[in-house]
Amino acid sequence: MLDEQRPGRDLRDFVLPELGRLLETGDPWEPFRVLDPVGRPVEPTVLYLKELMARDSSPLTPRSCGMDLLRWFRPVNCTMSQS
Repeated sequence: MLDEQRPGRDLRDFVLPELGRLLETGDPWEPFRVLDPVGRPVEPTVLYLKELMARDSSPLTPRSCGMDLLRWFRPVNCTMSQS
């Protein structure tokens, strides 16, 4: 039911603020790090991305996963910054 319309929920002009970022570290064991809006590492993502590298993944795998995690954490950060 993806075509289902809900009244009062027009998302055509919705823009999610770009809070946080993905940092390329240059470290072969931790090539990317997800940072919160203040620039601190998001700890659960640090552990996850390090585990990916321990599995002998391509350096592009943590980049791809880091971008996905960043998109996932942005709505959480957006909600927290409005409180």
